[in-house]
Amino acid sequence: MFKLRLLFAHRDLLRSSVKVVTKNYIRRFKAAQCAAARKLRGKQTLDVAFFLTIPGMWKADSLFRAMQESPKYHPYVVIYPYSQYKGFSKEEVTKTLKRTEMFVREQGYEYIVPFNEKRGRWEDVKKTLHPDIVFFSSPYKDHLPQYYIYHFKDTLTCYIPYGFCSVKAYKNNYDLIFHNLVGLYLMETEWHLEAAARTARNGGYNLFRTGYPATEVFLRKDYVAKNVWKPQRTPKKKIIWAPHHPVDDPDGVATFLQYYDFMLKMAEKYKDRIQIAFKPHQLLKFKLVYIWGQERTDAYYAHWDELENGQLEESSYVDLFLTSDAMIHDSGSFTTEYLFIRKPVMYLVGKDKIERRFNTFGMEAFRCHYQGENEDQIEHFIVDTVINGSDPKQTDRSAFYDRWLAPKEGLMPSQKIMKTIEDFIEKGSY
Repeated sequence: MFKLRLLFAHRDLLRSSVKVVTKNYIRRFKAAQCAAARKLRGKQTLDVAFFLTIPGMWKADSLFRAMQESPKYHPYVVIYPYSQYKGFSKEEVTKTLKRTEMFVREQGYEYIVPFNEKRGRWEDVKKTLHPDIVFFSSPYKDHLPQYYIYHFKDTLTCYIPYGFCSVKAYKNNYDLIFHNLVGLYLMETEWHLEAAARTARNGGYNLFRTGYPATEVFLRKDYVAKNVWKPQRTPKKKIIWAPHHPVDDPDGVATFLQYYDFMLKMAEKYKDRIQIAFKPHQLLKFKLVYIWGQERTDAYYAHWDELENGQLEESSYVDLFLTSDAMIHDSGSFTTEYLFIRKPVMYLVGKDKIERRFNTFGMEAFRCHYQGENEDQIEHFIVDTVINGSDPKQTDRSAFYDRWLAPKEGLMPSQKIMKTIEDFIEKGSY
């Protein structure tokens, strides 16, 4: 039913599924993107719209702020609902929309929520705001058609991946119709660029290695992190628990349902020595409402929020990462992102075979983690590694950081992205 809704909403019976039609559409879109870039030559200030639905998908802070400081750019955020077609709870969709607006406001960004109260509909920002450049935060079609890439053929389009890719989902990460159309696909590392080029139907003409702006802040020596942890009477070790969302997946990738009660028990058992931040994937709550219902789901989230040595984190995680002592998770992107922090981290292994889940880059990152396959191993990590400081994997994490994550060319990702945009506009072709 979900796929049918998307098919009708985007009028997409042939465009993304019939090989010859797709090939011709990609070719025409490529030409239109080059033309859109050429039209921007000589323009003094470029209006840049960053599309956003959920705080957790915001990966462009360093780029946005760099653009704010440059006279060449006028950046702003466009906020709209996460999903109109998956049948998620309307109450939860509305809450998420409000939470996203609050997040953007707290960051001090210029933003717009393009909902027309009089007409009761979401406006077409291409017609009302006329952006020169659009940055997408998601490659999926489960948004309203006026916010999907099909609608921006003659506007220069860019994409920063919403996660640092470490898994084998090559098609979902590199070969959806979106990936083959977007004007500038901005890649994390040379490994990711090569993997995308091998996978994409367009041969990878639109790929540019710039580094990952979401992790730029971890590379800055001048950034001072805020202490976002709940005050405690005595100093305690700070642990992030970040469960992923596919709790409805029979293959057992996610481990939340296995450990949701146990992690509360760990917080209680070691309350004098640790505090835990519950940092769920932004989609976990939507799916739990299906399984548990709204009341039980809200009660569980509230429990963490009210716990003396616990807290609920549903927004940005930069300061949370930087001020933590360790993390426990089963997330694909965090498998790499937390290695920027170079502190102890445990990956919770579910029923799936890890070799089947991770790509070669992800496997290298995974080997820098302690692995948790049961409650005893998790507790051992909390006590021996986090509390007592026994950390034999420290050398592995440092080596991975030096090889893949440390800046090597003197330019931060945000600077490289702006240079890539400006070079493309000047050249007007791939």
